[in-house]
Amino acid sequence: MVLFPTINEACRVLDEGVVARASDLDVASVLGMSFPSYCGGIMFWADTVGSKHIYLSLKKWSEWYGSYFKPSRYLEERAMKGMPLVRTKNSYPYFKACLNGSTM
Repeated sequence: MVLFPTINEACRVLDEGVVARASDLDVASVLGMSFPSYCGGIMFWADTVGSKHIYLSLKKWSEWYGSYFKPSRYLEERAMKGMPLVRTKNSYPYFKACLNGSTM
């Protein structure tokens, strides 16, 4: 998936404290990258894919293609604990709408 390295970099800046909240990256992706707003932003969308799937894909690619794809520590920790990158219980209706392709 072409967006996995972008999600990895987003996790890296969260881990480094460059950005305070994943939701800030969601807003930036919608306004700056024209990411579909009905999907909530890139980090929110990443949760629909799953942190573990993204982590395992990046790990495999880093073995094949080099360190550019090496998963960030933040992504690895979240994936191994089965934790979402940003999603909360209150965001479920939007999460479900994104999965269904709805514009709410």
